[in-house]
Amino acid sequence: MTDLFLKVLEMSIMGSVVVLATILFRFLLRKRSKRFIMILWAVVAVRLLLPINIQSVISIFNYIPLHTDAITTQIQEAKVFEGARVDTSAAEIAAEKTPVDIVVNEAADEHQKVTATAVQNSIVRTAPDVKEILATIWFAGFAAVASYTVIRFVLLKIKLKDAVKIGRNVYESDKVRSPFVFGLFVPKIYLPEVLDNTEREYILMHERMHIRHGDWIGKILGVVIVAVHWFNPFVWLSYALFEQDIEMSCDESTVSKMTSELRQAYAISIVNYAKKSNNKRYLVTPLGFSNSGFCKAEVTHRVKNIISFKKGSKATSVLLTVTLLFVGAALGLNSKPVAAAEEYLSLTNDDFVQAVEAPVQREAPFDYKTSVPSVKTLTDSEKEISFYRDGKSVTGKLMTPETIGPYKTIVMCGCINSPSYSKVSKCFTDNGYAVLLIKSNLDSADYFAPYPHGDQLFSEVLDLYAVMDELRYIPEVDTGNLYLWGHQQGGYIAAYTGINRKSEIKGMFLVEPELEALNVFSESPKLAVKIFDLLPQCDVPVTIFWGTMLPNSNEAKKAESLLPDCKLIMLDGNSFSLEFDDEYAENVAKMTIEALKTRM
Repeated sequence: MTDLFLKVLEMSIMGSVVVLATILFRFLLRKRSKRFIMILWAVVAVRLLLPINIQSVISIFNYIPLHTDAITTQIQEAKVFEGARVDTSAAEIAAEKTPVDIVVNEAADEHQKVTATAVQNSIVRTAPDVKEILATIWFAGFAAVASYTVIRFVLLKIKLKDAVKIGRNVYESDKVRSPFVFGLFVPKIYLPEVLDNTEREYILMHERMHIRHGDWIGKILGVVIVAVHWFNPFVWLSYALFEQDIEMSCDESTVSKMTSELRQAYAISIVNYAKKSNNKRYLVTPLGFSNSGFCKAEVTHRVKNIISFKKGSKATSVLLTVTLLFVGAALGLNSKPVAAAEEYLSLTNDDFVQAVEAPVQREAPFDYKTSVPSVKTLTDSEKEISFYRDGKSVTGKLMTPETIGPYKTIVMCGCINSPSYSKVSKCFTDNGYAVLLIKSNLDSADYFAPYPHGDQLFSEVLDLYAVMDELRYIPEVDTGNLYLWGHQQGGYIAAYTGINRKSEIKGMFLVEPELEALNVFSESPKLAVKIFDLLPQCDVPVTIFWGTMLPNSNEAKKAESLLPDCKLIMLDGNSFSLEFDDEYAENVAKMTIEALKTRM
């Protein structure tokens, strides 16, 4: 429901622009036939009911950047309240004095960090999700408006059940005081009992014109739009103006072949029946006359429109129709960046390299050199990328969504050809994220062995370091929105890298990470660190996945307690293998997407 609400919000924002443009053209064409403005009301309906994704250079949204993605992201990341501040000054001081590559051995400091982070975690977890709250409020409003509409419809239908049929789809009733069209699938005309033959003739002409124009369908769609977008005042205004315009358009079609005398009689009838009517202007008000304050002004407009109505020339009608069709297309289509996006899409790897700085040179213990990666296009949405550390290649596969980048990107550490990883990656790209799968240089047997050599493990860390440094050369990647995802040994590599370079990532996902057994790099004494000593210093959001049938769940729970912002998700099943079980992998992917939307 939350995703549906965000889509409705996006449609409502863009629809409001179309409503305002339609009101402007309605004013400019106030002396023209109302049938022309109905073209733009149709565009308003399409905008508010359908998630349009057709791009065009003529779209008005090329010139009105709304940044609806940023708006919905802010809603996702908002907090209803901020938890009480936890006094962690002692822990912070300890963290400042303790570099990431030194072992923390003091038990008192460790206890203080565990206590403070546990309190912080409890506060974060109790904070409600604003997105879900707003979605619930929206749905409650939708249900209220829809229920009210249905109840009014049913009551009116019951009221008319004794109406007497006097002609084809024409009924008389002593319970109505003015003519109107009413019905859901088969529209019917209802008349009061006292009408002379002349009045009945042209009133039936008016009501039948409503049916001929399909106005009853338009009104039903209008009610649906109001129910869905009940929170948007522009939608309510547009509905009221739309009702005026369908009545005046119907008047014009009805009187277009009348003599001046019949026009005057027709206008007098409108005034008379507006005074007699006992129908308030409800959402389910049928097509007819009413006596609310708003509609008294409407009656005046209708009478003036009838008296002053003149059929324009065919040339003028054609010109106005073509113009409004063009305007409708401009309002109904989405923006297509005609400069920046096309320039971006036309960039070659060599072109883009000219715009970025020189390769990074890291100091010990991360003393390596990078260079410009090479890119090989496999398909429209897949590229093979070779990154380089000290001249040796690190292979990666980049998979992107079908939309225009740059994209928020998930960097996955593991086996690039694993079918399970491919399934997880597809789930990410289907949800708008790019995925970069980094192939391990270790053999599969070494990579998934219980205790790979520390030198090998650290080499994998340096590979991931180099990849992160060289991502700035890849225009599809939004380097301001990077996430690390690692499975088993990849989880350890991702965790160590993320802790040291936490300012460059938005969050981490660790799937069954090996944290306790693989706790020492042996290449250098400076690297003789235990991963659990580093966890309290990682303040980015972390999600840990663990199978309910896996051993060492205490390891995952300990990591959760030490990480300042961590959530442990227990999944039914047992993995600990290169090939995820299909259902297990699918659950990990879905939970990752949920965490991305709610926590990061």
